[in-house]
Amino acid sequence: MVKISIQEAKEKITAIFMEVGVNREEASIIADMLVEADQRGVHSHGILCTARYVKLIKEGKMIPNMSVKVVKDNGTVAVWDGNHSSGQILGYRSMEEAIKKAKEHGIGVVCVKGANHFGALAYYAQMAQKAGMIGTALGTGDSTMAPWGGCEKVIGNNPVSVAAPARNEVSPVLDMAMTVVANGKVSNMKRQGATEIPEGWGLDRDGLPTTSMKDYYTIPPMAGYKGWGMAVMVDILAGVLFGGGTGDRAKDFADGPSIMMIAMDISAFNDEEKYYNDIDARINELKSSKKAKNSNGILMPGEIEANKFAASQASGLVEVLPENLEMVNAIAREMAMEPIAVIE
Repeated sequence: MVKISIQEAKEKITAIFMEVGVNREEASIIADMLVEADQRGVHSHGILCTARYVKLIKEGKMIPNMSVKVVKDNGTVAVWDGNHSSGQILGYRSMEEAIKKAKEHGIGVVCVKGANHFGALAYYAQMAQKAGMIGTALGTGDSTMAPWGGCEKVIGNNPVSVAAPARNEVSPVLDMAMTVVANGKVSNMKRQGATEIPEGWGLDRDGLPTTSMKDYYTIPPMAGYKGWGMAVMVDILAGVLFGGGTGDRAKDFADGPSIMMIAMDISAFNDEEKYYNDIDARINELKSSKKAKNSNGILMPGEIEANKFAASQASGLVEVLPENLEMVNAIAREMAMEPIAVIE
């Protein structure tokens, strides 16, 4: 790992996206999301994605500035056609709209079809969390996973994120794919020259477990049939329900992935003071329960990432994989820009 300046990384990545036609505001939002993913230690969705998005824009598979058609809107629920705009901007704007709807109606749901790669879902769920709401984000993806009992990739890893605000305790943030690990982690290992993958991470073309990168074909569902079942239901909720892309239809060159953003205003469900007292008490109760032998402690969902982010913010530096930085710097050099400097 190498460390780079957060500010410089955001400025340079913003400039890169502006160079391919993205307006400054949207370029800045995308850069913020990518760098923050690395700050949280989610390197599969960090600055690595810069090269992918630039390529999609150049190939005409990603519209550089958001273009949305409102298909339905009944006040509480809206469905948008994203017209293959940036998935990260569509996610950002749709969660903004969900929060706005929740303030008025108690709950807001905005579904987007015709999107693009939307990055780490935690960012969107945390937008609602920071607004004092519970945020949920679900998304479909192209075929990266075989069904439980199958050996053909026919469904995405279909991630889900839920973020709930707390007052005095760590605010829980769940962000997980329905595969054992995110596909990007194996891709990162392959770029690093790994010939083996951890046991349980891979299946070959016959659907049998493998640790060989050469024989690797797909990632199995997390928790076996339970992960498969969850992936199917996310396909329905974040895709089929409103006509969004699923499986191969969610590929960049097809319909594209789809997303569902949900914001829930706590005051519509409970007295806010009681909620915050209760969630702090419950988190404290869980974290102070008896620990397993040799345990380093009980952590809330997202606590590791929150600690990494806080440390990164305090130092002004973010850790990134050298090969991911080089991919960004290669684009910068092609555009006659100064590359992002390694600080340490």
